[in-house]
Amino acid sequence: MQRRAGTNFIVRAAIAFILILLVFAVINIQMKLNTLKQNKKALETQVEEVVDIIDEINVRLDTPVTDEYIERVARDELGYRREGEIIFYNDMAN
Repeated sequence: MQRRAGTNFIVRAAIAFILILLVFAVINIQMKLNTLKQNKKALETQVEEVVDIIDEINVRLDTPVTDEYIERVARDELGYRREGEIIFYNDMAN
């Protein structure tokens, strides 16, 4: 009888140890899953931003290249001016 009680205790202790390990493994997997879900959301947001940028570029590419368009780009983005034109800048806040 004595031997059976000792064996029974060892089996119960081993089962309890395995259950504890399983609980920790499940908790660890849940934490990793939450982290991956957050990363997925961040990446989806980045993808949406890139898609918006691509759409904006496509609109610019579809815009016909006219003399007015070239003049507007030269003035707005490159800071060019017409010959003899004087540009005044107002840096004063209202």
